[in-house]
Amino acid sequence: MPTLAEIRKSGRMPTAEEYADFYERQANPRPHDGWFASNQHIDRGFARTRFALEHIRPGDSVLEVGTQSGGMTRHLIEAVEGGHVTGIDVAPTYIQRTREYLGGLKAELIVADACAFNTRRRYNVIVCMEVMEHVPDPRQLLRNLWRLLKKDGVILVTVPDETVPDTEGEHLHHLDAGAVVQIIGEATGIRPAVWHEHVWYYALVEKDGTPYEP
Repeated sequence: MPTLAEIRKSGRMPTAEEYADFYERQANPRPHDGWFASNQHIDRGFARTRFALEHIRPGDSVLEVGTQSGGMTRHLIEAVEGGHVTGIDVAPTYIQRTREYLGGLKAELIVADACAFNTRRRYNVIVCMEVMEHVPDPRQLLRNLWRLLKKDGVILVTVPDETVPDTEGEHLHHLDAGAVVQIIGEATGIRPAVWHEHVWYYALVEKDGTPYEP
């Protein structure tokens, strides 16, 4: 089956079914796919991990978009110290892998598309790392996450820069700093703080931040 990037190159975006199937296949790779199952358990010393943990306080309610194998999820659970962590992923296998990795640690784990995820819960912090470039409509992603924030909440975003190769054919968008600002601003009405470090763009979107003006 084609990759997401191949579908995009054909002149259209993948359907929701194609998108979910791609990541389920990625989580359960076959030898001829040229993929490997992710077992990355994100180190607390990684800059992206520190970025997330710096904005989380004990008692917070946190949403993680894209758990994969649960490495970041574990750090978030430890950081909230009795708060709440929801982790979502479009691939059932990744959610199961996260559950197994966490062992007895408590988290709400849900198979869901982040662009359509709905819950009555509202979050202090939403962690959305390496997601914008993967989804068919990043504006819809940010609009949906924005409505799930508490009034003083923040969304934490990271996006690979233009030098990072798309080795698995999963990037639907190649974003620079200007595109990150524009997409987030148009989706939320807020101008994010955006900066570049190593090969990543970081964005901090505050619910009570500065209004976006094109």
